Amino acid sequence: MRSSVKPVSLDLIVGLRRRRWIFLAGAMLALSACEDLGLESGEQPPLSAEEVNPVRQALAAGVSVEEANAALARKDYDTAYDKLRQYLILNPSDDGAKISLARTYLGRNEGLNAQTILDSLSEEARDSAEVGMLRGLALLIEGERVEAAGYLVAALAEDPTLWQSANGLGLISDFDQRWDEAEANYKRALEAKSDASVVHNNLGYSYLLQGRVDEATEAFATSLTYEPGLAVARSNLRLALAAKGRYTDAIAGADRANLPQVLNNIGYVAMSRGDFESADIFFHRAIDESPVYYDTAEENLERLQTLVGKPVEERRMQSIVN
Repeated sequence: MRSSVKPVSLDLIVGLRRRRWIFLAGAMLALSACEDLGLESGEQPPLSAEEVNPVRQALAAGVSVEEANAALARKDYDTAYDKLRQYLILNPSDDGAKISLARTYLGRNEGLNAQTILDSLSEEARDSAEVGMLRGLALLIEGERVEAAGYLVAALAEDPTLWQSANGLGLISDFDQRWDEAEANYKRALEAKSDASVVHNNLGYSYLLQGRVDEATEAFATSLTYEPGLAVARSNLRLALAAKGRYTDAIAGADRANLPQVLNNIGYVAMSRGDFESADIFFHRAIDESPVYYDTAEENLERLQTLVGKPVEERRMQSIVN
């Protein structure tokens, strides 16, 4: 008998726009989770070099911001975090290191922590277009879309190369279902950085929300050409293929660990398409493949049976008999 442990992965597209908002906010800078530095408002000011443990002081002496940024560039966020933490022990006023740290917090969806760090910057650094963009993204993560948009628009006007600003504006437009604005903002971001895989992914998801499935499929595929390991783009491509009825292609390449989630999501897309028999098959397969009780797939199966008025097996048998 399966234990009642809930899977920890994102399972379905119910409340699509809400879930997408939460997820894509984390993808805006293509950064992933790092450890919490505990820099919430009200923390004590950084220790001076004289107050720091001599061992930590010695470790910090050999660390540079360039090393931390190199780790960020290759998405080694744990290493970047460690290096920034050590560096700031001896250099608590270094604006460049703080900006890198703010980017790391944005990648973790910790907008308040990012704002706290940005507030600690020198007055000169705080006035830059980049910092304005980061502040806008931090507000966006906190759900303050109107205020965020003000910062992002201003930053982009000052420096059109700040593609993350345009990407953030695209997310805001998508959230409010202003599809034309969203597309224009994503394309503006791509004008500044054509190989931004997260922007291609976000543009694809915008298309998917609008039912522009062919364009969505192309955008997700393009995202993966630039970053083959981008899991969200791979998952979204599966959704787009399922929306086209290409279920076999949607499943292809799914590893064993993620197979239950993939099957459930394809089942949900099939149900949304009105392909109830395929949905029934995929939900049952998801439940069978899951090593634990898969409550999401079970709930989707119940929803499917409500939609069709009776279990799909009964409908199938009835059609055969008649």
